[in-house]
Amino acid sequence: MNSSMHEFKIISKHRMYDQYLVKLRACIQLLDETMLWGTGEAEQNSIGGIVHHIMVHVRRNAVKLMDPTITYKQGMEDSFKPSVQNKEQLMEEVEDAFSSFCAALDNTGDINMYDVYHVVEHTAYHLGQIIDRVQRLAGHRFQFVQTGLNEKALHAIVQQSMPNPQD
Repeated sequence: MNSSMHEFKIISKHRMYDQYLVKLRACIQLLDETMLWGTGEAEQNSIGGIVHHIMVHVRRNAVKLMDPTITYKQGMEDSFKPSVQNKEQLMEEVEDAFSSFCAALDNTGDINMYDVYHVVEHTAYHLGQIIDRVQRLAGHRFQFVQTGLNEKALHAIVQQSMPNPQD
């Protein structure tokens, strides 16, 4: 594997785990069960449903990274209805899915960069929805960039994770 692909995998892993998962945790911690599972007049899916959708997508792609021959017969359109109705249980499943995805990135050689990029981008899209709703519902403004969840911090984490070329 070339060094650019290796760096891409490291960036993807840390973006998912050290940024997106941290933001997701912060959002969910602010919500009570009613806010997590409720839907507003303009929303079809609850925040918990969107979190579940992210988790299913990340988990499926972790499995696909480990076995690229896997094909799924059904899409993700119906994965907004979680099987759990408990905030703590949902977060355990999310943590497990993100950990599995990162482990899959660590334990695979060549990857389909487009598939990994899609997972990162898909997660970012839905995370943005969640952050927006949580800020509105909880009356709280996250200051993620100002508190260290930014590209500069990500770059530092990635650089620490990169092998030293002199080794």
